[in-house]
Amino acid sequence: MPSPHRPATGPVDYAAFVELHRHGYERYARARLGDRSLAATVVARVLRRAELSWSAALRGDPAALTWDVLRESVTTARAEAADAPADDLHRALPDRPADAALLHERLGLAPKAAAALMGLGEPELQVQLRAARRILAELDPGGRNGGA
Repeated sequence: MPSPHRPATGPVDYAAFVELHRHGYERYARARLGDRSLAATVVARVLRRAELSWSAALRGDPAALTWDVLRESVTTARAEAADAPADDLHRALPDRPADAALLHERLGLAPKAAAALMGLGEPELQVQLRAARRILAELDPGGRNGGA
């Protein structure tokens, strides 16, 4: 039984996690899916899945694990949606650099915030952003597409 001065951490930790990440997850999903309602549905399912496996998630990195599930869920929803908009970053780049570029370059998240959403340290996010820029520059050597 938890101490009256220290509440049980499971539900509190999960609620704090949702409070910190839901908005960013929804922005990412909406940017990739082009549909606010579908994005909210996908994010709700991902967060429900995280809640159901929260004890296991806490043994690792909940943000990294949930981000991977979110990316996979959004990719699946895109494949199933007939009218999804073009997802040029995710067609041109590997998953992590594409996600980093989308969050930082397109959605304007600060590197620290983008890294936290993806479950990365800020230095790792910077590595992913450099990779995205390098690959995009190789694909468009004249710089006609304006980068990420």
